[in-house]
Amino acid sequence: MKRKTGYIAVWLVLGLFWAGCELVGETGEVSLDEVTDIRYGRHVQPLLNEKCTSCHGGSTPEAGLSLESWENLIAGSDFGEAVIAFDAESSLLVKMVTQLAGRPHPLEQGADTLTQVETDFLIRWIEEGARDDGGEVPYAGDGERLYVCNQDDATVSVIDTETNVVVRTVRLTDFGFSVNAKPHHAAVEPDGAFWYVTLIGDNKVLKFNRANELVGQADFETPGLVAIHPTEDLLFVGRSLSAINPPTSIGMIRRSDMTIEEVPVVLPRPHALAIDPTGGYVFSASLALDALITLDLATEDVTFTTVGGLRQTFVQHTILPDGKTMFSTGQTSNQVLVFDISNPTDIRQVDAINVSSGPWHPTHTPDGRFVYVGNLRANTATVIDTESRFVVDIISGNGFAEPHGSAASADGLHVYLSNRNTLKQYTPRYDFGDNDDVGTVVVINTLDNRIEKVLEVGRNTTGIGIAIASPPGF
Repeated sequence: MKRKTGYIAVWLVLGLFWAGCELVGETGEVSLDEVTDIRYGRHVQPLLNEKCTSCHGGSTPEAGLSLESWENLIAGSDFGEAVIAFDAESSLLVKMVTQLAGRPHPLEQGADTLTQVETDFLIRWIEEGARDDGGEVPYAGDGERLYVCNQDDATVSVIDTETNVVVRTVRLTDFGFSVNAKPHHAAVEPDGAFWYVTLIGDNKVLKFNRANELVGQADFETPGLVAIHPTEDLLFVGRSLSAINPPTSIGMIRRSDMTIEEVPVVLPRPHALAIDPTGGYVFSASLALDALITLDLATEDVTFTTVGGLRQTFVQHTILPDGKTMFSTGQTSNQVLVFDISNPTDIRQVDAINVSSGPWHPTHTPDGRFVYVGNLRANTATVIDTESRFVVDIISGNGFAEPHGSAASADGLHVYLSNRNTLKQYTPRYDFGDNDDVGTVVVINTLDNRIEKVLEVGRNTTGIGIAIASPPGF
């Protein structure tokens, strides 16, 4: 028995020795580049412990990023994600050791950086899904998602709204679309099962499932904004603001099979697009004329409302949950106009609210209490009380750089504003040599209207989409 016990002890020691060699990587018998079955606890965490956790660990980790566990790594830092599953190229953990100007991190702080073998190993782990010990891919389950169009990158960034980190990158070139596809705006079905994106450059409207697999597409010339019908199998598409002389029609797509019908609206350049909560009417507006367009879906009759006064050039509408009030942004007047749409064929203007320069996409909180609108030329956001119709706050600060798209989370706790940054007014947190025009998503806490987080995404970040909460009692 004693001899047998001794043999067991020897084998235990040898087992730990060999395991240790594999953990160490280059210095052991098994190099990390030879590991075929990557296990987070066995391979990734020891590497992070060796090179990273002295700063990114403990009770106050650097930048709020703890690398002491898979859960902490996936949660990201105070500023956003560290790892994007299946996308090492966009993962900060990799970019810091491969692209940081001057010296790779943490060499610039006098510490040992990762070797090439170690870097390649982390890239491989991320590209394979950044899985935990049980093989789980981060953010693969349920949860509200925000889809962000990066127009100059031909990508869509997917944000988890509970943690407010980027969890996936959809590269449209992977699906055969061009580098000049120009994704512009996104919309999400109420249950989050499918989402849609318009491609200005490729003249397409695409349908993806929640797993970001392309499941359908429709042809449409210079598509711009999209809006989902709240109860029926329909998606509506307007024309891009950049379109010079597009057809005088909007698209009506049957979502289930992506067949499309062009519905004539007579007026040129229909851009703004919103659907009332009951789903009876679609509202657009002409970029060429200061006129609202109302489409009765039951009859497909179209009526027009001419708006007098200052030149508006309407960008977009948002309709409050009661279905009676619409807020519309006038990019040239620097006003948000308020319309009574309780009788959709007889729209009445009831107010004009002065805001900052270049109001773009408005959005309302799910309870309809406030409207938020980014001001593209002022790099601010205006908050309007929908009852008093007064401006109650103007938000400014780091991250605002040509605000474009807007959306509110279903719980109403956050409003998201995308920012183009084509003029390079935002300074990225890290210099990677070619990211001075990176777009952002500013996350606003609606309880106090403070900027809670600034997420860096792709270039020329434009429209964003999230599942629209159903109005109360609907």
